[in-house]
Amino acid sequence: MPSLAQANTENANTANKKYIFLFINDYLSHVGYIESVLHYNLTMPITTDSVRTYYDENTNLFLKFSGTKKAQNIHRSLWMQNIKTLEDALNTSNALIKTEIESVAPNNARIADLGCGVGASLFYIYPRLQNPAPALGLTLSPVQAKLAGNSAAQLGLQEQINFAEGDFTSVPLPSEALDAVYSVEAVCHAVDPESYFREASRLLRKGGKLILVDDYQAARPFSANENKWLKAYIDGWYVPGVRTIEQVLSFANKYQLQLTKNEELTSHLRLRNLPDLLASALLFLGEKLPIKHAIVPSMLGSMALQQCLSMNVVEYRFLVFEKNDD
Repeated sequence: MPSLAQANTENANTANKKYIFLFINDYLSHVGYIESVLHYNLTMPITTDSVRTYYDENTNLFLKFSGTKKAQNIHRSLWMQNIKTLEDALNTSNALIKTEIESVAPNNARIADLGCGVGASLFYIYPRLQNPAPALGLTLSPVQAKLAGNSAAQLGLQEQINFAEGDFTSVPLPSEALDAVYSVEAVCHAVDPESYFREASRLLRKGGKLILVDDYQAARPFSANENKWLKAYIDGWYVPGVRTIEQVLSFANKYQLQLTKNEELTSHLRLRNLPDLLASALLFLGEKLPIKHAIVPSMLGSMALQQCLSMNVVEYRFLVFEKNDD
């Protein structure tokens, strides 16, 4: 039989676990996400459906804590020279994309945002173009598609921008219908990234541009510790499509897409990486939680990404491809 001291210790441990659970329950109820507590197994294969669920469960919470109500971007801020505000930093990548679109189609640009989130990039880019044709924003998430459509209506852009739920490897547009296709932190979610490049090439006219802002694996061997963080990032953020630049180029070249620009953006991020020991302890504790809300793997993935970026395991880059005649 256990001693009285052991019994008291076990009771205390049970009470502590119950307290922690109640604290998490209360917090998640407060932000409106406890309607269905989900158990996430980070070792399960990532599928298109699981990516969709990830964004359906998390998008509203991402927006609550985005730090700004003006630019509802669900992507990273870039603090380039002369950038002073968070809103401008969030729109830096949008401005880079806009410049590339204007270079290939100064007027009447036909564009699509594949993996559009809640539409922030299109809301920034589209009104700044000269007489653009109606645009398409495509997202896997019905939650995001609805939010984007509502925002378009509020901005009076519902006739100019069509937001739809769909898979960016099978876009409901005819071949060679677009001057430019772009994706921001979206191709990394592709279960089969080669299919993305095949579809982008199909959509683009000759001379059209594919514009990407995304994460790429560094082209070097990784240590066991670096591989741990890369896996934690991929599992936590549901990003099976993170590849090296060399792998991406092989996909692009196969579908007549020639790289014309490759800019490293990591140096313009404000990283928040932790000391490795502390980060490892938090990762261990997070993965051991018996019940995980949808935001938990995302938070672990965010932490892991910061570690990966700081260790040069992952690089944040701006790539531009042009469709050639071959």
